[in-house]
Amino acid sequence: MLKFFASPLQPDELVMKLKSFVDEEEIDPASPTQFTGDRPVIGRFDTRRFILHRRADIHWILWWLTPGQWFKPYVTGSVTDRNSGSWIELTGGTPVPVKILWVLILLSASGLIAAWTIFSYPYNLSHHPAYSAIDMLSGIVLLILFSGLLVLLPIVGWLQTRFHVADIITELQRHLDLRPIE
Repeated sequence: MLKFFASPLQPDELVMKLKSFVDEEEIDPASPTQFTGDRPVIGRFDTRRFILHRRADIHWILWWLTPGQWFKPYVTGSVTDRNSGSWIELTGGTPVPVKILWVLILLSASGLIAAWTIFSYPYNLSHHPAYSAIDMLSGIVLLILFSGLLVLLPIVGWLQTRFHVADIITELQRHLDLRPIE
């Protein structure tokens, strides 16, 4: 997702106003949501750049065990000076390194199971002919189950967090008086 907005506020004023309704990303293990504060949006701020994400609705230990945390979308924004205010560029979604890592895990696990099944078949056929067919079938079933699970987990993560980016952008528009630029 890539969106552009204009604001009548100057860049420094816009970032200060943004900080007024977004909690800083400070770890607090005693908090049920892992971060200090209670606002729905959490963020990291540089001078004119920021990264925002939604606060979890459940206890942070349980949230870390769900695919929603693994594939959590972030909204990255940059603010630049315009002649009569600010220009904001927002990009949102799950970080690309997370997606690449997940594809590598899927391909590696599937390749390992498939290679083990294929290369163990001649040995099983020679030494355990009565069990070679069931071993091959077990390998195929294991490959299907494991690959299906690795494909299903990102879908579950997306279902858990599919409205997070839209909610963050709505919050920004509501508090900062942003106008979309087409």
